[in-house]
Amino acid sequence: MRHIWAKHDIFVSQTTHTMSLPERDIEKIEMRTPAISINFIKLDDTQLVTYFHKPIYTEDAFRELLRRYQIKIHTYVRNMLISAEDADDVTQMVFVKIWQNINSFRGDSKLSTWIYRIASNETISYLRKKRPEIDFDEALVYMADSLHQDDAVSEREIEVKLQKALCYLPFKQKLVFVLRYFEDLTYEEIAELTQTSVGALKSSYHHAVKKIEIYLGVL
Repeated sequence: MRHIWAKHDIFVSQTTHTMSLPERDIEKIEMRTPAISINFIKLDDTQLVTYFHKPIYTEDAFRELLRRYQIKIHTYVRNMLISAEDADDVTQMVFVKIWQNINSFRGDSKLSTWIYRIASNETISYLRKKRPEIDFDEALVYMADSLHQDDAVSEREIEVKLQKALCYLPFKQKLVFVLRYFEDLTYEEIAELTQTSVGALKSSYHHAVKKIEIYLGVL
C-alpha cells in the first residue's frame, strides 16, 4: 500500500519539538541512588521486567522504563489528542499508573504492549471525563478546531491538514491508524492491545488510509 506521506513530515512533536515529561507528580515518587551499579540501559525489555519484582531495584527499573518510553508515549498521546496540554496531562497519568502497577506486571505480554494499553486506556478515560457525551464510533471533529490555538503546531499547511484529517476519523479507527502507522506496532500487537481480530484491524487501517486520502483532497 502506498503511504500518503512520510512519517517525519507529520507532527511537530516527532520532528523539531519534543517535550519532557511533566514532573509535578513523578517528583512525589522518591528516587534513590542505586546501591549497586547495574547498567539498566543495556538490558532489553524482557530483562528489565525481572527487576520490577526485586524491591531494591524497582525504582531503578522504573527510571529506565521512563527513559525509554516517555517521549514515545507523549508523542502517541499527542497524536491521539492533538492538544499538547492534554497530552502532557495524560502522559503524566500514564506513568503514575505504571508506577502504581509496576509490581503486578508479570510479562504475560510484551512490556511495550502493556504500556501502550495503559496509555490508550488513560487517553479514553481522559476524553470520557472531559466530554461525558463522547461517542468513540464517531469522529472527534472538535479537535480540529483547536489546531490554530496550539502554538506547538507547525504553521506549515500540510502538517495542519494532516492533523485535521486525523480528527475526521472515528476515534477507534484513528487509534488503529496511529498505533500501526506512527508507532510501528504489528497487527498482532495491536490485536492483543485492543482485543480485536487482526482481520478487523487490517480492514480498519485500510479504511482509515482511504478516508485520509479523501480528506486531504478537500481540507
